[in-house]
Amino acid sequence: MIKKLLKKISNLKLKYKLVLIYCLAGFLPVLVTFFVSFFQMRGILRENATENINSYLYQATASLDSEIKIYNNLASYISFNQTISQTLNYDYESIYNMYDRFVMVIDPLLSSLMYFHDEVDRVTIYVDKDTVKHGSTLAPISEIADKYWYKEALSDNDNHWYVDKENNSVFSVSKLVLLDRYGIEGILYIDVEYDKVFEPFSQTIISNYGLFVTDGEGNVLYEADDFDDKNAKYRLNYEDFLAELDKTGGKYKIISEKSEAADWTIYLYKPDKLMISSVTPIVWIAVISSIVCAGAALASMAATSRFVTNRVIKLQRSMKEVENGNLDVSVPVDGQDEISDLIRGFDNMVLRLDMLINEVYDSRIKEKEYEMRALQAQINPHFLYNTLSLINWKAIEAGADDISRITLALSTFYRTSLNKGKNVMSIKDELDNMRSYLDIQLMMHDGEFDTDIIIDDEILHYNTLNLILQPLIENAIDHGIDMNTGIRGKITITGRQNGDEIELTVEDNGVGMTPEQAEKIITEESKGYGVRNVNERIKLYYGEQYELRIKSEIGKGTKVTVHFPKQM
Repeated sequence: MIKKLLKKISNLKLKYKLVLIYCLAGFLPVLVTFFVSFFQMRGILRENATENINSYLYQATASLDSEIKIYNNLASYISFNQTISQTLNYDYESIYNMYDRFVMVIDPLLSSLMYFHDEVDRVTIYVDKDTVKHGSTLAPISEIADKYWYKEALSDNDNHWYVDKENNSVFSVSKLVLLDRYGIEGILYIDVEYDKVFEPFSQTIISNYGLFVTDGEGNVLYEADDFDDKNAKYRLNYEDFLAELDKTGGKYKIISEKSEAADWTIYLYKPDKLMISSVTPIVWIAVISSIVCAGAALASMAATSRFVTNRVIKLQRSMKEVENGNLDVSVPVDGQDEISDLIRGFDNMVLRLDMLINEVYDSRIKEKEYEMRALQAQINPHFLYNTLSLINWKAIEAGADDISRITLALSTFYRTSLNKGKNVMSIKDELDNMRSYLDIQLMMHDGEFDTDIIIDDEILHYNTLNLILQPLIENAIDHGIDMNTGIRGKITITGRQNGDEIELTVEDNGVGMTPEQAEKIITEESKGYGVRNVNERIKLYYGEQYELRIKSEIGKGTKVTVHFPKQM
């Protein structure tokens, strides 16, 4: 059988032999190369698209949690405020005296809260006492006794969040703990703008997706989508979404994140077909290239001279170069026949393939840049607003002795944090930023912990990424020394050279953590984003080998080391 086939091939005319040789040595390898490239590219694009939407949803949920924690902190401040509790508990001689006291004490505190947080629509304290209703800031508790959230608000000391989707309202209620100790029931009600709370889910760099936010009982609190007119058919209502959620291998890619602060679940869905929509140009290139190759094979049937054969051999050699990865090849041609067209088509194909590879490479670089910008975007100005609120409250309640110091520290922190939009600053400026942050935290904690800063002077003129120490110090305070009530807290910051690298460490004597927990806080499994943010930014900027090093022991504290190459 094989002998007969070989004999038939040997008896073919030269032009048919040329077609056969072209098909075996040129057309089929190109076709296989394109198909292999297509499937590999499709897998890469699908993986990148999944990483992109996962990163977006994680960052948006973290931003939502950050917003809600701010309001929780405000509620806790009011709930445990001794001045407010004493003012509400006092037995006044007349309504006038009561009104005057409310105007002098309660109104400034609640007004300052709304002034620094203009997204807060209303703050009302409901009290179970003979109290005259005072504007929107104070009311008898009987006004809300029939509300569905009334009993739950009094059941514990937590801050409870509710969403009234029909009225576009998001509000929190919590018990006034200090007032409860006087035997008086009191509830704090904070109403926040609906669109402001869910704003993180309306600002996105992705498209053609849908999103639902649900509570613990599966009720939809917020929904949004961004489908263009061409892809509007992929939009789902909540019932269809639930049906799609139960499917295995459905038509949609569905991911979810859990909000720690409000016990909400955020679902994001995107049509699986649109996950790899950018592969369409590659398909067209493969089809067009295949058509060009097939046309060239038919044209070669008319070429029987030695001149044609030589040009085909040159073309074949060039194709071998491309197969070996060399795209910088070109076959000289000055004729106008079919073989010349084939050669020019091959040159165009190689050029287009080279351009496509470069475009994909550039897109990966841009994607990494977008990831870095998205991570840096998580650092928001709410710390500044909280500090300004603290300044105002301290000025009202305790006088103005330390306003100058905290304002100066905050100004330094804000200036060095923004850094005129640059990602890199000197180590000296980064340390100034860190010292300002520590000054503010020490005032917030009434000097309840110590600090020790040991920095070699010779490293101060080197450059570093900005805002890498502040999140580590914040983590050490919140999850280290604040949790350890047995001994006085201490944070030690050191900086030194180690060969061609700079090492910065943040060490605390807090509660510590297990090796599993230490590894988890810098991975995608981490629910917080401060330490993980620093780790991701360092790896993106300097390379994967420069990830954070964490050493910790339960009951003894934690040491986090940042290392990066020396750069001026």
